[in-house]
Amino acid sequence: MVKVLRLINEDKRLISEVQRVINGAKSLVNGDKSLINGAKSLVNGDKSLVNGDKRLVNGDKSLVNGDKSLVNEDKSLINGDKRLSRLEK
Repeated sequence: MVKVLRLINEDKRLISEVQRVINGAKSLVNGDKSLINGAKSLVNGDKSLVNGDKRLVNGDKSLVNGDKSLVNEDKSLINGDKRLSRLEK
């Protein structure tokens, strides 16, 4: 009977060890998932920066186009002044 109790206790200890190993493996898997999620966050952060840069470039293009419009308006005014000068002569 004593030997049976010892065997049962030894089995319980082995089961506990196996559970610790399984829990350790789960912790490693979860750690890997955290690393993967961290890497995804970094990639998404980089995409956000790239998109922000694109917005800045597009904003600069808008400003350049706005300047072109102003130049064209100035040319129109100059041409109008030339026409008026001709008419006045």
